[in-house]
Amino acid sequence: MQLAPVRNRWFRWATHVVDSAAVTALITLLTLLPFLPGRYDRLSVPLSTMSQVFGIVGCILAPIGALWLASGFGGRLARMQRPAAITALVASSIVGILLSVIAWIESGLCLGLGVLVLLAYVVIRAARRLRTLASTTQRAVPPAALHLLLVPPSVLFLQLLLVGPAIEASRSRAIQNSSALIDDIEKYRAAHGQYPVSLHSVWEDYSPSVLGIDRYHYEPSGEAYNLFFEQHTCVFGTRAFVMYNPLDQQVMTSHNMDLLRRTTEQLALRRGYYSVQDTPHAHWKIFSFD
Repeated sequence: MQLAPVRNRWFRWATHVVDSAAVTALITLLTLLPFLPGRYDRLSVPLSTMSQVFGIVGCILAPIGALWLASGFGGRLARMQRPAAITALVASSIVGILLSVIAWIESGLCLGLGVLVLLAYVVIRAARRLRTLASTTQRAVPPAALHLLLVPPSVLFLQLLLVGPAIEASRSRAIQNSSALIDDIEKYRAAHGQYPVSLHSVWEDYSPSVLGIDRYHYEPSGEAYNLFFEQHTCVFGTRAFVMYNPLDQQVMTSHNMDLLRRTTEQLALRRGYYSVQDTPHAHWKIFSFD
């Protein structure tokens, strides 16, 4: 007769852990969206950025969740249950507001407002549930406390483990998928004696086939040409451009005003990128701008 309550309690704990694992998996998937194969999706980058920020900033919720969880078992910490719950709500609201700002910066006002409205709904519901804590000594172990303790650190761990390889894999995929475009450019030169002046068009026939990469960009450059795409990174505030040049004479500039107003010598001193890296693929380099 006494085993049933214990069995039920362990079953509830297992259910909460599974729920935390599911939430962790979802946030990790959102983090990896821009690096997955598929047709370009303009929401993949802002959703990934929000998830990355949550993995870092959200870790401040873990110790609050631990205190809240411990207070639910009674003892000396029992009186901290309600203050811990209120602190968790306030801290979670701050993280949510930050994520809405990131959504606004990355995607625009609509997504930012959408996240803010969702946050308001969650906060109102959570505030109502706080009223059920009749006293500071009430013993209860809320699932939210376990989620706060487990989800953010788990998300951060998985991001540190998976994002780097995912970036490399998506970059390699986009580079490999450019082979048909490069072949056609070279065939055009063989047939016409020069590289195309422009490839601007309504429809894109050559796709990187990566969710976070919209298209290839082409421009003539000296005796050759630059072919490049922008790739999402794990460094907030950094924009990375992966560029091909058959003569390894890649150039990238931060502002088009500089191209119009500065001399070649001046441009050489202030292109705007803070690093340029080679890739394992011949004639491809990565330019990073802040």
